Amino acid sequence: MKIVKVAVFLVLAFTLFSACKKSPANTKTDTITAEYYLKGTLNGKAVTWQAAIDGSPGYVTGSSGALSLDQGVTTGELTALLSATTGYQPQLGVGFRTFNVNYNQDIPAYFNSFVNTGAWAYAVNDNHTAGVKAIAIYYTDAQGKTYTSVGAQTGGSANVVAVTPEAARVGSNESLKIKLTFSCTLYPTDGTGATLALTNAEATVLLEDLLH
Repeated sequence: MKIVKVAVFLVLAFTLFSACKKSPANTKTDTITAEYYLKGTLNGKAVTWQAAIDGSPGYVTGSSGALSLDQGVTTGELTALLSATTGYQPQLGVGFRTFNVNYNQDIPAYFNSFVNTGAWAYAVNDNHTAGVKAIAIYYTDAQGKTYTSVGAQTGGSANVVAVTPEAARVGSNESLKIKLTFSCTLYPTDGTGATLALTNAEATVLLEDLLH
């Protein structure tokens, strides 16, 4: 029997953010002071989102999974999220695929070694194929319209600059702190409206191990 876990990028369960990190109130400055952040240019306008642990409003980190479990083997994608504290919109998602791990393997070791530094190709379709590594960027605007990088990309690849394992915390599993740079075209998931250009982007995100 196959059990499917579906990632939802519009509305996230509160439990995904039980160990969230929150941002300074001033999120418009270009100066990055937070541990987790996004900065870049979205359709010609500079964006700077920051998440920290001081409890002030702004942005929070979280994770979601699009995973299937079949005969003890978990396959799919994990996505690191950076979301506004109010309604989780706007939101950035950075998805890494394709995880493929057996229940009797050392899952924490597998998770910690999966995201390697260097160039990552953009996912060209929605298939989760074992043995194929790719990255997908997801964006939800303040009105809830969703976009994805899945499709043709002229920018080539994203670049993972650094990966740091983070120990498990109360309410969450072990995680990876991932810094990356990227530029991509974002396609509306409903097929209507114009594409968006996210360029010269740099982000540090937190990806939680949801493979257990």
